[in-house]
Amino acid sequence: MPESRRVFTRLDLWSLVTLGLFTAVVVAGFGSFGRHPELLARFPSSREFYPVAFEVFARGHVILAFAVLGLLLIPRVGAKWIPALIVAVVLSLGMELLGTATGFPFSGYRYTELLGYRVAGLVPLLIPFSWFMMGFPSYVLARRIVTGRLARLALGSLLLVIWDLTLDPAMSELSPYWVWETAGVYYGMPLVNLAGWFGTGLLIMAGFDAVGVGAGADRIPAPVMEIYYATVLALSLAMTLVAGYWLAVLLTLASLAGVKALAGAGASAGAEAGTTWWAARAR
Repeated sequence: MPESRRVFTRLDLWSLVTLGLFTAVVVAGFGSFGRHPELLARFPSSREFYPVAFEVFARGHVILAFAVLGLLLIPRVGAKWIPALIVAVVLSLGMELLGTATGFPFSGYRYTELLGYRVAGLVPLLIPFSWFMMGFPSYVLARRIVTGRLARLALGSLLLVIWDLTLDPAMSELSPYWVWETAGVYYGMPLVNLAGWFGTGLLIMAGFDAVGVGAGADRIPAPVMEIYYATVLALSLAMTLVAGYWLAVLLTLASLAGVKALAGAGASAGAEAGTTWWAARAR
């Protein structure tokens, strides 16, 4: 295949494979020692290693996923994604500080020390970067799937919410990275949190539009962002699968299937109009 038409470069593939392997190691550790603590007694050397790994792997996953996203973006758009990073970090940090201080808009919750340094003693510094590392791919994909600004904002926000369908059960119910002050009906999470995620997602997506990163986003191949999104999602999805949290797994897969069907409908409409879906969505 000519270089100009290649969707995935070698750097893309190595980066995504590295992230996937790291995710597999984390899930394997969770599925063994995390779900079966009695194994710590059978393997004495793991007693000191596992508590450290519990902290390092969670932080490492965010850092590695962010680095991989950078490696996917820089060769294609240079530094043009930096304004989007700033927007996502500022807006999400503001909403997280508001949420941890007042309970709005996510409901009352607090972060534990497991994710490292906390801004104002409330929000781990890694959290705003995690909003970007899934927010920007969601923005890129939404621009390729639907037309119309409001539809794109809504779909980008929905893709973030889909991530949280397994992220929250995995990181608050199965692992104590944050704690809800009032237990909710969805694996301990209040349902209003999903509305908070959607609203925060709308702000971030609108912020991306406001700083004019749409043209750069359209230069990033959708399959690259799709595989990246799926690879990041795989961590929390696999954790809930291992734990038998079937509702979370099924809701996530059904939601993704719905988005995929929407993308397919867009592709069919583009073909009937005499153009490709890719070209239609890149306008």
